Amino acid sequence: MTDNDRPDAARRTPEALRDTPSGAFGDAPDVLRPSVAVVGSGPSGCYVASFLGKKWPGSQIIIFESMPTPYGLVRYGIAADHQGTKNVTRQFDRLFTKDGVHFAGNVCVGADLDFDELAAAFDIVVLATGLPEDRSLDIPIDPNARVMGAGTLLRALNGYPSHSVPRDSDGRCSALGEQLAVVGMGNVALDVVRLMSKDSHEFDGSDIDDELLEQLRPHRPGTIDVISRSGLALAKFDHAMLRELLSLPNIEVTVNGLSDSATGPAAELLRTHIDGGAASVTADAPRTHVRLHFQLTPDSVTTEGGRTCLRTSTPGGRDAQADFVVDTVITAIGFTQGPEHDPSSPTGHWSGDNVYRVGWLSRGPHGAIPENRKDARQVVERIAEDVASGRLRFGKPGHAAVEHLLRDVVTFADWQRIEAFEQSEALPGRCRRKVTDRTHMLSIATSTPSSGSRPDLAAVPPRPKETTVPHHTHQLPVRESDT
Repeated sequence: MTDNDRPDAARRTPEALRDTPSGAFGDAPDVLRPSVAVVGSGPSGCYVASFLGKKWPGSQIIIFESMPTPYGLVRYGIAADHQGTKNVTRQFDRLFTKDGVHFAGNVCVGADLDFDELAAAFDIVVLATGLPEDRSLDIPIDPNARVMGAGTLLRALNGYPSHSVPRDSDGRCSALGEQLAVVGMGNVALDVVRLMSKDSHEFDGSDIDDELLEQLRPHRPGTIDVISRSGLALAKFDHAMLRELLSLPNIEVTVNGLSDSATGPAAELLRTHIDGGAASVTADAPRTHVRLHFQLTPDSVTTEGGRTCLRTSTPGGRDAQADFVVDTVITAIGFTQGPEHDPSSPTGHWSGDNVYRVGWLSRGPHGAIPENRKDARQVVERIAEDVASGRLRFGKPGHAAVEHLLRDVVTFADWQRIEAFEQSEALPGRCRRKVTDRTHMLSIATSTPSSGSRPDLAAVPPRPKETTVPHHTHQLPVRESDT
């Protein structure tokens, strides 16, 4: 959407942001409150904004987000069937509705707004962009092999606009196939296996993209091989995640490479499950065979007869190489920063005396949402120490200095119109139907409210056909775990 397409102004800068104060306040001119810019609206960004607001009440705090929608990881990273974890957004909602924090969506720092200008305008800048890219396998990979990152897959199933899932010549997403291999044995890997192994009715209450799921997985795959380099003791999944997977009624699990001496809750859980067998299923509902392989190292990915071949070996080469000939290899081995040529990727020059990093961007892809909250508190404590020591001083104008650079800003009230529209269009058994086209999002965000924050549905154009043309590179914290 161009500036001229806006119904209310050539440049849309919300009054809520214009009127946000900074500097000295009212009856206490000697009390300074900081102007704060948080880049990224995932859990880390929201937590740090919350703690800063409690430290300096009445401060100007703006969370910049490249998407028109807030909550990054929670909306697009946490698995669509884990709505209980996604409900943390209710807590974050209060930041914007009651605590005076402002949401500036559809603003990509580094592309729409230069980072140096942002850092010069605000007293405190906190980068909470997460790690948006799937980490790649550091092995030879045939360019014709079908390899997909787990983050890409989970994001697409969560309704992320402009996803990069490959498409057929007819524009439909290419089916993953009957046989899959998942490299990795952490929570994200188990998310992939679980989502691929569930029947449609088992997604009741979720907001999964049903159309995309049907294209990627017309039916449950026959086999899923899950490859872990380490032994069970070093596997990085949570026991609750393993227990949830093993409870599915339509899978059959086998384990290879599990030491007889392995102990602990996970070992007991696997052995109990294998010994007891899975719940019975009807003859017309065949099971998906999930095979967990420990202590296998991926060596290469090649093609064989039009299919993808993952070659693995055991530590020290004690056993013969094992080949997994599958339709798709899905990698779930962690996340990394965006490419250096991406202007919205926080590189080393995104720094300064008033610039701080939080979450995975700061400490790497480790820890879950509770760890991000703890990390955010520690970052705010460090900021307070810098203020107390005199190393950090307040007085920068904040939003007023960058207002002329902002275009098509989506406020929290605008986002609430998008949310109301998605909920109103929920299919049976689903909690919402996400808007997957960015232009459509913006048209809803700027529609005239019929009452409160709800959009006038008659004024909202129908959903366009799905598009894969990106608006600009996101600053999404793809996946900081979901527990």
